[in-house]
Amino acid sequence: MNYKKLYSGEHLKKINPKWTFERWSYRHTFVAKMKYIEKILKKVPKSYKILDAGCGQGLLVEEFKRRGYDISGIDAFYSSELVKKGDILNNDFENNQFDLILCLDVIEHFQLNEQEKLVKELTRIVKPKGKIIFSIPNLAHLSSRILFLIIGRLLRTAKADYHPGDRPIKEYYTIIKKHLQIENKKGLSATIPVLFQFTQLYPQYTYWLYYLLKPFQIFSDWCFNVIVVGKKK
Repeated sequence: MNYKKLYSGEHLKKINPKWTFERWSYRHTFVAKMKYIEKILKKVPKSYKILDAGCGQGLLVEEFKRRGYDISGIDAFYSSELVKKGDILNNDFENNQFDLILCLDVIEHFQLNEQEKLVKELTRIVKPKGKIIFSIPNLAHLSSRILFLIIGRLLRTAKADYHPGDRPIKEYYTIIKKHLQIENKKGLSATIPVLFQFTQLYPQYTYWLYYLLKPFQIFSDWCFNVIVVGKKK
């Protein structure tokens, strides 16, 4: 898969016109996330009805539609033949409509008091025993915890106006468990101090270093991003 084609960086280019995928600080985490999602989807029957909730421009939707999957998307700011423009919190999907829902790097964009409503709404529209796959930035990753011990401040995963719902991953687990059974957790990008920051500063040169840090991903709570697979009870 050409991972570069799955992310246009359109909103980032508005902030920094010189933005490129190769120098994107989130690049290694994004590629690791997409590899894992691709691995999951390869095991899914193509007859399954899939929703990408908060899909942006729908590039992932287009890719897997091309491969023959029954996939569509919904996003608040974009629409196309495959993507419905709408509010996930107030959608008109029927109960138990989808076999699988993707919610990738979306929940942190909602306010803290809206996040459980998002999980509840996605649970409503997924079928019994269906699954919802979240990828979630973790405010309490290892580097953030160490910084807190030193200066009393956590290291946010993004600016507050971009990730207003930033919170520690265990708080997300608590919300998700109210509505779904957590089947699996996969940590991405263990934030070993200095080394992880080096991979962010120079992503075009540091895949080898990112690869060396992968064994530490076994501690998912140390990671910058966590994939959580929830199953409808």
